[in-house]
Amino acid sequence: FAVQPVRQRIEPLDTVTRAAVRDQFSTWLGDALSSIVSIVVIVIVALIVLRLLRSAVQRVVARVLDRQDQSQRELRQKAQTLANVIESAGRLVVFILASIMIIDKLGLDIAPLIASAGVAGLAIGLGAQSLIRDTINGFFILFENQYAVGDVVRIGESSGSVEEVSLRRTVLRSVNGAAIIIPNGEVRVVQNQSKGWSRAVIDVVVAANTDASVVIDLLHSLLDHAQDDPLIGGHVLEPPEILGVTAIDLTGVTFRVLVKTLPLQQWPVERELRRRIWQALRERGISLPTPMLAPAAPPPGQPT
Repeated sequence: FAVQPVRQRIEPLDTVTRAAVRDQFSTWLGDALSSIVSIVVIVIVALIVLRLLRSAVQRVVARVLDRQDQSQRELRQKAQTLANVIESAGRLVVFILASIMIIDKLGLDIAPLIASAGVAGLAIGLGAQSLIRDTINGFFILFENQYAVGDVVRIGESSGSVEEVSLRRTVLRSVNGAAIIIPNGEVRVVQNQSKGWSRAVIDVVVAANTDASVVIDLLHSLLDHAQDDPLIGGHVLEPPEILGVTAIDLTGVTFRVLVKTLPLQQWPVERELRRRIWQALRERGISLPTPMLAPAAPPPGQPT
């Protein structure tokens, strides 16, 4: 007779336990769904912010640069370079903030993580002085518009077309196709061959016995109307300047011509004018310099 009351006491306890488990599971499931929804919302908002950041940066940079007295090519290059750098920094900030918010939604304590990140950041900063120097120098390169993507520059012993400019490095593409990666901290002296305007320098070397007035008249006949030329006139900004004789040596006489051109157009103008000058010299019978050969030294033991 004593078994029946015990069973009556156990059955209500089982019912309470099951109800508590169901309530606990419902609470856990609700929290999990809430966290998943929050994480999805954070990711969607981050993507929207990145897209808005990209369009806003491009519009703001283009509007600011449009007020400056620069050519359209320079404005486009600078706007694209600055937009890429600012957009990269913005993406990093959005990624960090979104990651912290997602970790918080997962129920993890982010205070130790932030403290560890601060200590690690201090240690990395002390050990990465060259990286800090590269970043600071890269900021001034972009802020002062020393060069931009698409420019042809010489940095130290390296030269080529600028393919990428970031806060940390500059990537050049040389004439032979090699990619040259230069840390911005190593950039000391820059020769920008495509900023504002360029200049074609043509040296015409003829035989030493050539009449200088004949060569100068020939150059005037070829170059005085270069701005009206249908092939190269659109690249020439000013009438070519004929400097006359600029060098004399044992082999010949050098005449120099300077032609002011649009940025990056000096090389095609040089090639075309060199071709025309060479052809005109041949038609006029003007001799090119002949290298003077030194007499061979006599064999040892023979009189000179």
